[in-house]
Amino acid sequence: MKQRDLTPDVLRGFALLGILVVNIQFMGLNSGEGARGEWTLGLANGSATFIINAIFAGKFYLLFSFLFGYSSNYIIRGDVANRRRLVKRCFALITLGILHFTFLWHGDIIFMYGLFGLLLIPFFFRADRTLKIWTRMVFLVSATLMVLIGALVYIGERFFPEESVQQSMESKLDSVLINGSFLEAIPARLELWIYSISSGVLLQGGMAFAAFLLGLRLARNNFLSSPIDVEKNSKLLKTGFLLGAPIQIFAALVLVRNEQSAEPSEAIYLLALLTSFIAAPLLSMGYVGLIRKLVEEKPHLVSWMKPAGQISLTVYISQSVIASVIFGPWGFGLFQDLQTWQVILFALGIWLLLTYLGALWLRRFNRGPLEKIFNSLTKDR
Repeated sequence: MKQRDLTPDVLRGFALLGILVVNIQFMGLNSGEGARGEWTLGLANGSATFIINAIFAGKFYLLFSFLFGYSSNYIIRGDVANRRRLVKRCFALITLGILHFTFLWHGDIIFMYGLFGLLLIPFFFRADRTLKIWTRMVFLVSATLMVLIGALVYIGERFFPEESVQQSMESKLDSVLINGSFLEAIPARLELWIYSISSGVLLQGGMAFAAFLLGLRLARNNFLSSPIDVEKNSKLLKTGFLLGAPIQIFAALVLVRNEQSAEPSEAIYLLALLTSFIAAPLLSMGYVGLIRKLVEEKPHLVSWMKPAGQISLTVYISQSVIASVIFGPWGFGLFQDLQTWQVILFALGIWLLLTYLGALWLRRFNRGPLEKIFNSLTKDR
């Protein structure tokens, strides 16, 4: 039996941290806007907001998307007959996503992955060249759309200031999370999910699907398996950290400075955010290169993240459950009681706890609880 590759699991476990750091600002501060306005004020909060945007936002969902495409190739294994199993998995993801965004977290990604997984099916038996063309085309269309949106908002704010004034988004879910019940949160969460999924697909959906296609193509060449091409990986690291990182740092500085100003500009905020999103693949692939290098040369430094990646579905849902208990009034009721820098520390603590618990679980079982249920529902009879 072929030994399970270490790199995909480590990378997936690492990605779960980044996803939680980005999500927790919406879970604990402002369910519609996250760390903006008052949540960026002061050195500590400003630094935390900078870290979220420079290091995490827009980068880690691409890692997860890349890994989804990569892992999908394992399911198909070059056999047309296996497409049936992938279709079943996608519908199971859609169902789980619906439950997730209804009862726990309006920023769910599982539903979208189920839908995009179905869109990925026609590409499984296409040539590498075709996948490469589609990846670039989807990325360019998405990036162009982002540029147009940013330009329109800037033009509107610059030349039609009265018409373009935007008030801070007030979410009904915020009121419920301050003083409401679990059942009252459901309609408010669904309303916010509709807004989130529409804007999320528009701004990030294309990028995610391009990452799906890239992962699918690179899985054919065992990109995340040892041994790696050291020279090509070095180039990946240089591109990610010497080109991608400065762009992210610049965009994050602009965003934070704008948010901390007396009269923040919605156009500047959006332009900084979109710049970060468009350039995000550079740093995302830099992270991939770094994990590949560490797994190859110093596996002891990163192998402890493997359990979280191996049971990533269980960990992802567990993150939402724990955050719901921490911030919801049906739990500890800490929504809007903490500062931005504090919720980041909570994210780190939750991730470390679940990684440790995942390691304990895998000493006794070969699958996570949700993975076991998922497998039983989607395996061929």
